[in-house]
Amino acid sequence: MLLLGSRQRTEYIKYGIKTALAALLSYFLASLTDPDLGFWAVISAVIVMQRHVAASLQMCGYRLVGTAIGAVMAMAALYIFPPTDHGRLIGFLITVGLCVYLKRYTNRFSMAAITVTIVMLAPQASGDYIHYGLFRVAEIAIGVCSTFIVALLIWPHHASAELKERLQEQFTRCADKYDIIVNSFMALKCDSCKGMLVDLEDEIHHNRELFRGYLRHERLFVDDDSAMLDIKIETLVQSVEHLHAMLHVVHELHDSEYCIIMEAEIRKVVKESQDIMRAIGRNVIPDTRKLKQALFSADKRLESLRADGMIQRISMRDMMQIISFYHSAQQLGEDLLISIEKQNKYRRV
Repeated sequence: MLLLGSRQRTEYIKYGIKTALAALLSYFLASLTDPDLGFWAVISAVIVMQRHVAASLQMCGYRLVGTAIGAVMAMAALYIFPPTDHGRLIGFLITVGLCVYLKRYTNRFSMAAITVTIVMLAPQASGDYIHYGLFRVAEIAIGVCSTFIVALLIWPHHASAELKERLQEQFTRCADKYDIIVNSFMALKCDSCKGMLVDLEDEIHHNRELFRGYLRHERLFVDDDSAMLDIKIETLVQSVEHLHAMLHVVHELHDSEYCIIMEAEIRKVVKESQDIMRAIGRNVIPDTRKLKQALFSADKRLESLRADGMIQRISMRDMMQIISFYHSAQQLGEDLLISIEKQNKYRRV
């Protein structure tokens, strides 16, 4: 996990306090309108409040729109079906079933199904369906608006801020795993690296979800550098892909007994690439001259070995393993250089 120990506890304590404040605010505002209001306002505030501002705003939209849709569907069903217990039950089943089916298009219909249940099964709704339905919509809207206010004003935990923290930690781990993979390749050992990239590959998906949430829901309220975040996310994806290719080579090291002639050059490329990974995570633009020089020296060394006929002295299988590993390391370094160029282009002054 990315947030551990006291820091994680602090975040969840703040989350709990914000949820309680949103519930209290919703009950207070609802009671100003009608002393009997407040029950569904409080429930809505608790349901909608999420740990991140982006997720909270998304849930606010889902809850508010879904409530309006559900209220309309429920009132229509109450007028269409016979005003008996059996008629209301049949209308309820059909309407909820329709909401669940329409959920395939948008999650708003999950909230609509909840509102249908509130309106159609409440005994208070007998007779004045429109009045009861509109009051429930207003009550839920109060809860949603209370959450909206608290999420933005009280300890706002933005998705973009968490994404930056995640990327810093992930780039550091990526650099560390790069070192392990290279050491395993140089030692011709294939058992120490199995499954080591699974955690990063899983977290990349969550990175993209956080970024989409920021773009859709937070961008109007927090001015973060979305272009830089996008570049870093894609740079991490490319880095993990190259490490995955190198890991595949390591897994194929069965009965190989050759000496890596270019070990010094490859380790130099790896070291400079690791330094740039860690710098990207810390939001620091590094000096790329050392990596460029390391890549240039490695290419010159490879050309020299070809000219001397050293490559032809090993088997085709062993040669392909070495070349594949070196090519992935080279491509990773070049992609990091391209990433730094893009970051320099979009970096805010």
